[in-house]
Amino acid sequence: MDFKNDPRFKGIEPFKSKVWLSSPTMHGDEQRWVDEAIQTNWVSTVGANINEVEKQIAEKVGRKYAVALSVGTAALHLAIKLCGEKLYGQAPVGHGSLESKRVITV
Repeated sequence: MDFKNDPRFKGIEPFKSKVWLSSPTMHGDEQRWVDEAIQTNWVSTVGANINEVEKQIAEKVGRKYAVALSVGTAALHLAIKLCGEKLYGQAPVGHGSLESKRVITV
């Protein structure tokens, strides 16, 4: 995409240097856990480590269940979906609880 010639980006200048939101770091047992996940073929959103994290988080926050998701976007999607169901009730199969509604995020 040609950002310089796109009128939607008029007046917006790119950062002069990179802005790192977070950088991956490995301390202590993290490298061992990553290696174990790869060796046991649990590089996904399931597995013994994920189950344990969900269990510990649920206990920590005083809930029966917790769900670990793969990325922040998935967490935001689930949060909005659950808010829609809380406000409007569960939608019929094949439809979303926020169908025909507007969701604005900032």
